[in-house]
Amino acid sequence: MSPSPSLAVDGGCQIGDVTLRATDPPQTRREKLARIVLDAMYQFVGLLDAQGTTLEINRAALEGAGLRFEDIRGRPFWEARWFQVSRESVALQRDIVRRAAAGEFVRCDLEVYGQAAGDETIVVDYSLMPVRDDQGEVVFLLAEGRNISAKKRAEAEVVRKNAELQDLLDQVRRLDQLKSDLFAKLSHEFRTPLTLILGPVEDLLEQSAGQDPAQRERLQLIRRSAETLLGHVNDLLDLARVDAGHMAPSYARVDLAALVRHVAQPFQWLAPKRALSYTVSTPPSLPAAVDPRQFERMLQNLLSNAFKFTPAGGRIRCVLEPLGGTRCLLKVQDSGPGVPASQRQAIFDRFHQGSAAAAGEQSGSGLGLAIVKELVQLHGGVIGVSDAPGGGALFQLELPLQPGEEHYLPDRPLQTAFTPAPRAWPELDAVQPAEAVCAAVPGEAEALAPEGAALPPGRATVLLVEDHPEMRRFVREALGHDHRVLAVGDGQTALQQALAAPPDLIVTDLMMPGLSGDRLIQAIREAPALAEVPVLVLSARDDHALRTRLLAQAAQDYLTKPFSAHELRARVRNLVSMKLARDAMRQALASQSDDLSHLAHQLIVSRRALQESEQRWWAIYEHSPVGIALLDGAERILGANPAFSRMLGHTDAQIRACRLTDITPPGEQSASRDRVARVLAGEVREYHVQRRFLHRDGHGVWASTSVAQVPDAAAGAPLLVVVAEDITEQKAAEEALTGAREALAQVTRASALGEMAASLAHEINQPLAAVATNAQAGLRWLDAQPPNEPQARAALERIVRDARRAADIIGRTRAFLQRGASRRQPVDLAAAVAEVIELVQAEAQSRRVTLQVAAPDGLPAVLADPVQVQQVVLNLVMNGMEAIGRDGAGPRWVRVTLGRQDAASLRVQVEDAGPGLDPQAGEEIFQAFHTSKPQGLGMGLAISRGIVESHGGRLWAEQRPGAGATFCFTLPVAGEGAAP
Repeated sequence: MSPSPSLAVDGGCQIGDVTLRATDPPQTRREKLARIVLDAMYQFVGLLDAQGTTLEINRAALEGAGLRFEDIRGRPFWEARWFQVSRESVALQRDIVRRAAAGEFVRCDLEVYGQAAGDETIVVDYSLMPVRDDQGEVVFLLAEGRNISAKKRAEAEVVRKNAELQDLLDQVRRLDQLKSDLFAKLSHEFRTPLTLILGPVEDLLEQSAGQDPAQRERLQLIRRSAETLLGHVNDLLDLARVDAGHMAPSYARVDLAALVRHVAQPFQWLAPKRALSYTVSTPPSLPAAVDPRQFERMLQNLLSNAFKFTPAGGRIRCVLEPLGGTRCLLKVQDSGPGVPASQRQAIFDRFHQGSAAAAGEQSGSGLGLAIVKELVQLHGGVIGVSDAPGGGALFQLELPLQPGEEHYLPDRPLQTAFTPAPRAWPELDAVQPAEAVCAAVPGEAEALAPEGAALPPGRATVLLVEDHPEMRRFVREALGHDHRVLAVGDGQTALQQALAAPPDLIVTDLMMPGLSGDRLIQAIREAPALAEVPVLVLSARDDHALRTRLLAQAAQDYLTKPFSAHELRARVRNLVSMKLARDAMRQALASQSDDLSHLAHQLIVSRRALQESEQRWWAIYEHSPVGIALLDGAERILGANPAFSRMLGHTDAQIRACRLTDITPPGEQSASRDRVARVLAGEVREYHVQRRFLHRDGHGVWASTSVAQVPDAAAGAPLLVVVAEDITEQKAAEEALTGAREALAQVTRASALGEMAASLAHEINQPLAAVATNAQAGLRWLDAQPPNEPQARAALERIVRDARRAADIIGRTRAFLQRGASRRQPVDLAAAVAEVIELVQAEAQSRRVTLQVAAPDGLPAVLADPVQVQQVVLNLVMNGMEAIGRDGAGPRWVRVTLGRQDAASLRVQVEDAGPGLDPQAGEEIFQAFHTSKPQGLGMGLAISRGIVESHGGRLWAEQRPGAGATFCFTLPVAGEGAAP
């Protein structure tokens, strides 16, 4: 090979400190090339003699430490700049040289000066390797190092992140444990009162044989509902036991085939009622070791699900077969809707329920299959679901026939007979074939409400849509005396029935199979023939946002379950009366069509006049940086400047085609119309509000908006000018801060209720104990000769009253804990304080503290979020009781006083008889994490002050003469102009 052109010229080629010449001998050329490679390497490379004297160092190592080779040649390696980080670094390098000289390969991570010309340290993966001659003697030491500073930083970051994740995981585990403990305690507390309800009801059913069938049917409804609730309580308790590791199987030797036949046999009576083909196939005998009770629970859950979801005329199969000699396979197959592939893992999760279409009329807690999976895993088995041949679901459960060696198996004879277990499917008792699905044709729908057919034809028609058979029967009976009631069980059938014969009122549930209640209401409003039919919503969802949305858009009334029959009848009567009156008025106005046409013509002329007047101010505001729009009295946008159109993403032509309601979010249209109406009516000349507009792409735009009335002298028609400044980014920051504050406030509410858990349980137990006492009294009146039915009825009414009282306590607790967006509204401050006092009364009694409330009559309402205001009062009252302590002599009271602070605000004052405040603390008590309690977080007063200040009020502390502390806060009075 000929030399390269660069080497052919005189002087050779210069690369760093090396000069390559064409005349170099081969050995010299190789040495020079090796030097070039060494200098070009980015890592640290050096050559030492056996005593650690520096012989060669590559360029990258020299430049990193800011050295010249002449500075370190012939000197001990450990004296070089790299290792002068500390005395320990020098000593360590000297020891490494000694060990390598003795023949050891040494490798470690070192911190050395190797960056920014020796001014900055780096971490290197350093090694020192002995190089031996042919006789095996160490003659050189080869030093190498790679910069791994970035890797070390990444490793440190990973360690830190792992620690953070571990902390979060520990927090989640603690919260999960608290949740499980709460479920276990509540479930245990509910079992006793449920037992006291079921026992007396069973006795009453036995004694009511041959008496009033309607009374007996109501007692059976009470029994079924209580058994269903007991099943849910047992599910929660079982899950808590599983989480705590207290549900290990109690193995016994059983004939598994006999056990399967025993569990499957009670379902035989249900199959003919549902017109189902039900078969059970097992071998004659199959010895196995299982927990009989837990196995019954597994099979009962699978069979009850199959019966719930299989339509009339379908088939259900239960098959047990051995697998080899050590395992068995249990299969439960149905011809229902099946389980979609996307949900076959999720259906075994806790609280998961299938799609509404698959759920049919049956609902549950979503715990059945989760418990089955837990029990199967406790037995060392597996469970899965797939498509059944011909359609439907196929659940397959595989279990070992013998437990592992770690489990204890009593040496007892094979068990072949089994005692009946409590029913796991009382809700199936309520299913009647005639009510499983209501027909869409009017005649068949009327057959479900025979009381309606007997009414005179002038009575109003009510269409009832409810998927739960017992609730459907209850509502139908409550309304059947005054109205003609047509009852159907799903939304699609209801829509077909309403279109075929429009009713006077539609009463509908929300959570239903197929067409849900909210989608049904939407379809009703889209049908011209049903646009004027009022809708009453019955739902168990106590969701304020959902209630507000439905009432604003489509529904006329919303009633939350549980409700009384008297209240239902009153609401239905009001809606029907308004519907009939509106129909009569429409007929009277039908003859006035000519006048309406003339009025429409006048409106068109007025609109043209307003559009012409737009030119008077358009040039003035065309270049304004804020959005300006001109509206007529019908809220039509007559014109808008470029800033307004640009803010909402519209062109000029597009914005002129809009009304104010078109650019207003649906949930805020009613409030917007009310504000505009007040301006047009002359109640106010202008108003200012922070509100949202709808951008053309659908997202909301927050704006500081002013609206004023500008009379048009030429046409005499009212005009509205809208000035809007975009504050979306400011609002997002405020909402983020509010969300964080509300999340922390919700945690504080939960913590406060946690401190009162024992008292709340006592408050719940009192009405439940009264239920049991009244039930026993009712039994005695019925046992009397002759039976004293009036007294028995009175006892039952007291049972209803006390049960509602317990439900009210639980409802208030849930409402206080419910986490949602802050909602300002006029609040009766005295009533809000009274609810808090009632909530903490039991805790106060347990502490022997007297609660006093002083509130004058006639106090105006305040504009506030009721839950947040109650949280502030609760926190101050609980602080006062904790300051007094549980023991000790002296005064023991907490006093809450309400009154006026000034004309625009009310004042709440909370005093206690405790030791008082530390005079040195001052304003520090309102700082986050400041606490005087051994177990406190120090967030209560900080959150309370934040809540009060966000409402436009003030919270402060006063040192009361003598002992005790006084906290005061103010809230603004709700004025007439306050708008949501």
